[in-house]
Amino acid sequence: MDAGARNELSMIRSELQSIINELDSIAYEIKYQFKGIGNEMCANGISEVADKYRTVRRKLGNMDMNTVTDVFASMHGGGDS
Repeated sequence: MDAGARNELSMIRSELQSIINELDSIAYEIKYQFKGIGNEMCANGISEVADKYRTVRRKLGNMDMNTVTDVFASMHGGGDS
């Protein structure tokens, strides 16, 4: 995978982390600032979404970049083709 594709993947992972952080913050605020109006269910739902983003980010982080082919990279915006 070329440097441009690696950089794009890094930016995606960074953006995912930003989304995760924001969702965690929202869930925390709902859980502790809005007592008695279904806050637990709402906060838990948001936390579940954040967990899904964490899973995606972890899978991206575990990818072996050496096995990603040039064809795959070029089809997805990377590579030299």
